[in-house]
Amino acid sequence: MDRKRGAPRRHKWLLGVVLAVLVASIWPGYLVAARIEPYVLGLPFSMAWLVGGILLVFIALLLTFRADMRAGRGGGR
Repeated sequence: MDRKRGAPRRHKWLLGVVLAVLVASIWPGYLVAARIEPYVLGLPFSMAWLVGGILLVFIALLLTFRADMRAGRGGGR
């Protein structure tokens, strides 16, 4: 896709994922996970909720980066 025509669909998808994780990690989205019990992999549920959001954004960024590199839009090697 030409750069003059705007961001590709995958960039809009990435923005949506980042905004969804942001809302899920602050009030009122965080109220779903704001409790100590149960434990997930030794972490309180609230901390596991935040770590899961960070991992979700990392995976979305990785997939977007790989798609950009395949499309020839990457600035790397």
